[in-house]
Amino acid sequence: HIAGIFSSAATAIDADTDLPIAEIDENTLDDIVFSFGGDEDVEDPAVLILNKKDLKAFSRLRDANGGKKLHEIKTNGNTGTIDSIPFIINSACKAISDSETSDGDYCMAYGPLSNYQLTIFSDIDIQRSTDYKFKQGMIAHRSSVFVGGNVISKNGFLRIKKGTAV
Repeated sequence: HIAGIFSSAATAIDADTDLPIAEIDENTLDDIVFSFGGDEDVEDPAVLILNKKDLKAFSRLRDANGGKKLHEIKTNGNTGTIDSIPFIINSACKAISDSETSDGDYCMAYGPLSNYQLTIFSDIDIQRSTDYKFKQGMIAHRSSVFVGGNVISKNGFLRIKKGTAV
């Protein structure tokens, strides 16, 4: 079974370390980066996993003097950087900036991807069938693999949830 970072099965993450954020503002990125890790850790090679709507919210932040963008965002498909902080867009993340997202819903995660282990227990089995919908000329492919995954480091990710900031 694969246990996601936001899953209660990700028992390596202490729920008391979750960071509530009410809205994306000029301090949000700093709050996330500097809340991760121990007292002496500032930043490990880590990525921010977020929804595209929240990336858009970061891009819309402007300063009070002339409306200059606060963050330099560079995209490369569904990855990129926000002020040199790597990010990955994942539609499985809810958006803090979405009014439909409820308080307490997990929205982002920040941490090194090496803190998540995906284990493959079998070879990928791929089968092809020309029998399915033969008259329409369609070919069906089916594949299966046995995998498992979970967070493997104590508090390996900082989970960000929508809520009132502390």
